[in-house]
Amino acid sequence: MRFITDKQTINDLELFDKVKGERSIFSLFNYTQSFGGKKQLEIWFSSPLNDADLLKQRVEILQHFREDQNYIEIDKYSLDFIEHYLIQQNAPRRYSSSKSFFKAVLNKLLPNSDYYVLQRGIRLLKNTIVELYNYAKTVEPEQLPSFIVDSKKLIINTIENTSLKKTLHYRKNKYLTPFATGKLDYIFRKTEFLAVKELLAIIYEYDAYKAIGVAAKKHNLTLPLYSNEPNYISIKGLIHPFLDNPVSNDIEYKADATICFITGPNMAGKSTFLKSLGVAVYLSHIGFPVPAVSFKTSIFNGLLTTINLSDNINRGYSHYYSEILRVKYVAEQINLAGNVFVVFDELFRGTNVKDAYEASLSVIVAFSKLNKGLFAISTHIIEVADRLKETESIFFKYFEANLLNNIPNYDYKLKDGVTDERIGMYILNKEKVIETIEKSIQPIVKEQGY
Repeated sequence: MRFITDKQTINDLELFDKVKGERSIFSLFNYTQSFGGKKQLEIWFSSPLNDADLLKQRVEILQHFREDQNYIEIDKYSLDFIEHYLIQQNAPRRYSSSKSFFKAVLNKLLPNSDYYVLQRGIRLLKNTIVELYNYAKTVEPEQLPSFIVDSKKLIINTIENTSLKKTLHYRKNKYLTPFATGKLDYIFRKTEFLAVKELLAIIYEYDAYKAIGVAAKKHNLTLPLYSNEPNYISIKGLIHPFLDNPVSNDIEYKADATICFITGPNMAGKSTFLKSLGVAVYLSHIGFPVPAVSFKTSIFNGLLTTINLSDNINRGYSHYYSEILRVKYVAEQINLAGNVFVVFDELFRGTNVKDAYEASLSVIVAFSKLNKGLFAISTHIIEVADRLKETESIFFKYFEANLLNNIPNYDYKLKDGVTDERIGMYILNKEKVIETIEKSIQPIVKEQGY
C-alpha cells in the first residue's frame, strides 16, 4: 500500500513552491547543480514511502553523502547542453563516413548552429562518459553504501559491454575528425541512446544525493531513525526550519498514548509546532534529514493535516461543514490505510462554542478508541480537556503566555498539562479595535442631535 497524503497536507506544510520566490520545504534541499538532478530530487520528495527497508537504505546513502561529497563532478552547463544535443532532430539511422565528411565540409563553407550543437554535444558527452568510467574504476575504501558499489558496477558494465567503449579511445578534449564525430553521434543517439540516458540518470542521482547532504549540513538537520515499535515517535530539539531564531521542543508518543492534546492562547506557538511536527514526519518518510536534534519514528502509512482549512465557496460549504467533511475524510483514510499520523489545528473553529465543544469532544473520544495511528490535536475549547483527563490514550501538552505588566510574554516551550490562559481580549484591546469603531460612529451621533 502506498503512503497516503493529500493536497491539503501539502499546502498546510508548505512542502512545494506555490509562488516563485516563496520559501518551501523542498527549496531547503534544492542545492542540485543540474536540471536532471532537480527532477530526481522532486521525484523523491513527492514520493513518501512506508517501506522501512527502502527508507533505511536511503538514510544510509545520505549519511555517506553528508560526510563525503567527493563523487562525480557535476557540471550544470555541460549536462544541460548534452541533453539539448540528445533531443536534436534528424538522429542518424546509420553511420555513413561520406555523409559525416560532407556535413563537416558544408559547415566549413556555411557554418550553422545545428552542427555546432552536434560537435559540442558529442565532445561534452564523450568527456562525461570517460570521466564516469575513470571514477567507477577508482578504488574506494570499504564499507561503502550498496548504492555506490552498484552504481560503479553499472557504469563499468554499461560502458564496457556496449559500443560506448569506443569513447575510451579518445583523449579528453581531443579534436574529433568528421568521421569520429559521425561515428560517435550514431552511437550516442541511435545504438546506445538508452545506455547513455542510464549513465546520465546515475549522475543525476548523485547530484540529488549531494544536494541533500549539503542541505543537512547547512541547516543542521539530522537523519531519522526507524523503530519497530508501533505508534512510536521520539523527537528531541524539534524546530521549524523557516524560523530565524527557533525555539526547540521535545515530544514522545508511545503505543498506549496515541493522542497529543495541545492547548494554549493565541500566538503562543501551537500552529508552528504542529507544522514542525508534520514536516518532520513527512521528511522522515522520504528518508530525508529532519529539523531536529534527534528523531526516531514508527513507519506510518500516511500523513494528513488540517491546519489552514478554507471554506469551499464553489460548493457552497461553510467553514464548519468543510471541517466536518475533512474529519470524515480523515476517518475514511484511517479505515483504508490503518496507521496514519494525523494533525488537527484548532478543531471546529468554524462554529459556535457549544457545537464546537460537543463536536470536538465526540471526535476526540472516537479517535482515542482507535489502536492505530497517532494524533496531534489543538483546540481553543479548553473545557474539552476536563472531559478527557481520564482517557488513558490521551496526553496533554500546552503553550503558555505569561503576562508581564499586562503584556503577554511567550517562551514557545511545550509543557506538560493543560492551560486555561486566554489573551484574545488583550490582542483586541492592544490593536484598539473598539476605539477605531467608536471614532467612526461619533460624527453620526452628533448629526442626530444626541
